[in-house]
Amino acid sequence: MTGAGDQQAPTWVFARAETTIRIQRLPGHVLHIDASEGNDRQFTFQDPDELTVFHCGFEEHLIATGWSLVEFGPERRSGVERRTVPRSGRDRRRFPNLTLVRK
Repeated sequence: MTGAGDQQAPTWVFARAETTIRIQRLPGHVLHIDASEGNDRQFTFQDPDELTVFHCGFEEHLIATGWSLVEFGPERRSGVERRTVPRSGRDRRRFPNLTLVRK
């Protein structure tokens, strides 16, 4: 079992040619950005909304200038193939059997 302190920081990795940029969201509304070229930066924000606006804008800039998202972590899926796991209850995507009443 993993505790809250054991969780890895959400990390996005972008690449263009041979260069990578890693973006990590750290505790305390901190965004850490480092490039494979050695240019590390850390930004601290007053609240999560401010951090999110900056982060999204930075990602939009990266994509607009030719960068591609190549990795995201940590992996949060369980590894179980969910399409083969039996569901409990009725299939929510199907209509229930309706009985037509004739007059």
